[in-house]
Amino acid sequence: MTGTPAFDYADQQRIIDEMRAKDLFFVGGIPKSGTTWLQILLNAHPEVSCAGEGHFLTSLAPLLTNALNQHNVVIARTNHGVLQQFAVFPEFDRQNLRFLFVSAILLLMAASGKARDARIVGEKTPDNLLGFPVLSELLPAAKFIHILRDPRDCAVSTWFHIQRTEAKAAQNRFPTLGTMVAHIAQQWRDVVGFWERFAEASAARCALVRYEDLAARPQSELLRLFEFLRASTLPATIDDCVAAGDFARLSGGRPPGVEDRGSLLRQGLPGDWRNHFTQAEVVSCRQIAGGTMARYGYGD
Repeated sequence: MTGTPAFDYADQQRIIDEMRAKDLFFVGGIPKSGTTWLQILLNAHPEVSCAGEGHFLTSLAPLLTNALNQHNVVIARTNHGVLQQFAVFPEFDRQNLRFLFVSAILLLMAASGKARDARIVGEKTPDNLLGFPVLSELLPAAKFIHILRDPRDCAVSTWFHIQRTEAKAAQNRFPTLGTMVAHIAQQWRDVVGFWERFAEASAARCALVRYEDLAARPQSELLRLFEFLRASTLPATIDDCVAAGDFARLSGGRPPGVEDRGSLLRQGLPGDWRNHFTQAEVVSCRQIAGGTMARYGYGD
């Protein structure tokens, strides 16, 4: 195409190889668990790059798969309907798809944040969590971080988030906070169970952090995560990361607990569900996810 740089295959392959040699990781958690906050904290480390959301599994993978399948339909039609006894052309197979998908992931990660200069490169998309097994298979050295939050706070945070971003559409699906609570409690229970099975099979490559612990003890929790990622754990570096994720700094000066329902950073303190739940919603959440909640310290 006129005006575009010449394509350099060798350079693109060098980038892919360079990324494969880095320490890669993926962050996931159900929506409103604090994935963005964790990303900010991790990305502030000078050896770590983790910026933006790639949506590799929820968007790129199905679109790429569909495109290759459609192309295969065209090739098959030509092979069997036109060429017949003459030489036929090959179709894309599963290995081709895997190669293209991994190459796309690595090229996009390389272009994000400060990835080319960082030794440790991550990507955060909340829905990553359910795709951890796929990413683990495709990138066998990658590590995985799950940020877990009290499902009651997830429900309240999600409720106010959708009121801000898609109120009309949300009204049909979740007409009350109670309907949101039931939905989030079931999703949270199922996702945590999924994580437990994955982490049991890949323990050395998995780390769990609770939102509440990160809020109460950010230095010690980040120390643990940076040790997991094999990044420097100098106290000054960790302090800088904590400062980068300070709520007042991110919200433009508003302290934690001061609510702004028009902001992505609404109020920033654990336990806000107590200000919004009815007793019926407390009971509903406990009935759906109480056993799992108790295992992770959310039994009150």
